[in-house]
Amino acid sequence: MKIKGILFSLLCCVSSAVMATEPYDRIAPLVEKAIADKQLPGAVVLVGRGEQVLYRKAFGFKTYSPAAAVATPDTVFDLASLTKPLVTTTLIMQLVEQGELRLTDPVGKYLQQLTDAEVKKITMLQLLTHSSGLADGFDRREFWQGKAGLDAALAKLQLKTKPDQQFVYSDIGFILLGLVVEQVTKQPLDLLAQQRIFQPLQMKGSRYLPQDKPLQDTAYLQRIAPTEQLNGDADYHKLLPNYAQPYLHAVVHDPTALRLGGVAGHAGVFGTADDLALFAQMLLNGGELKGQRVLSPLAVQRVLTPVVIGNQSRALGWDMQTGYSAPKGDLLPQGSFGHTGFTGTSIWLDPASRTYIILLSNRVHPNRTTSITELRARLANIVAAAIEL
Repeated sequence: MKIKGILFSLLCCVSSAVMATEPYDRIAPLVEKAIADKQLPGAVVLVGRGEQVLYRKAFGFKTYSPAAAVATPDTVFDLASLTKPLVTTTLIMQLVEQGELRLTDPVGKYLQQLTDAEVKKITMLQLLTHSSGLADGFDRREFWQGKAGLDAALAKLQLKTKPDQQFVYSDIGFILLGLVVEQVTKQPLDLLAQQRIFQPLQMKGSRYLPQDKPLQDTAYLQRIAPTEQLNGDADYHKLLPNYAQPYLHAVVHDPTALRLGGVAGHAGVFGTADDLALFAQMLLNGGELKGQRVLSPLAVQRVLTPVVIGNQSRALGWDMQTGYSAPKGDLLPQGSFGHTGFTGTSIWLDPASRTYIILLSNRVHPNRTTSITELRARLANIVAAAIEL
């Protein structure tokens, strides 16, 4: 009986230890295993609720080199397609608020480069929800660069399917949206992002064109995690003929954004987890943060109203339930939303609990053969399990 009592006490102690585990203690082993499995060299994970950051930690290194610098919480990453909701969607909605355009407006109203009659009819809403019927991207076998090259490509643009029939994730659609923003405002996209989003929210680590800053910004460049090795990619070598480094560093990874000089509506922004947390807080607060209003409450509500396309669901510029929704995991509810970036970035938000999950990495270093789909989903499940309703 005495032995049984001792065993019972030990079991109670073990049980108490398990129960006492912090809700996010499982994050570190999860990310560290992914790094050990060479899915990514390093990462930053940030979890918040409202304006409170609950978890913020960096893992691994910026590259696989033995002399690589460690990743830090303020490491800057190429955010890739997070540009779409972060910048382009926000700027479009600001123009809607200001009466400058409507979601029902046809894109041909603003872009004279388009010549196909059906393409001209595509609406802002269809572009924002990837239901326009456009292809996912331009044919990379046709090399072009700069504004003249883009205009020539747009003059040949045609629909692949009828609008509103299916969800096809399209970089072209958000390139068009970025061009609409520039046409209406008569200002470049990077300047608008800085003035209307990054500066008001104090997103000090976010910017397009990190190399086009004064020389005294060397410290910022050193914080940037590199992406893919150039190897034999013909496009990169054509676009960067004098580039001396073996991999892209402080240069946009997306080849179409690179063709456009690094500024586009679908990709191009570099940023940090802390900056994304500020943006998330703004959305969860109805478009305002610390006295700075970026969007009106009803604009945020409109953005987050689900649009069903076939059997998939999108918000305006944001994902809700599609094949790209791995960062939602298995537990986060309907109404939650987010986005991924090809370079290894993602953010997911749950308005009901005011929770947000940010994972930034450079999983395309040294090449794009790895996947972090499972990592994103498992991370979301760990965070969701800690939410108390």
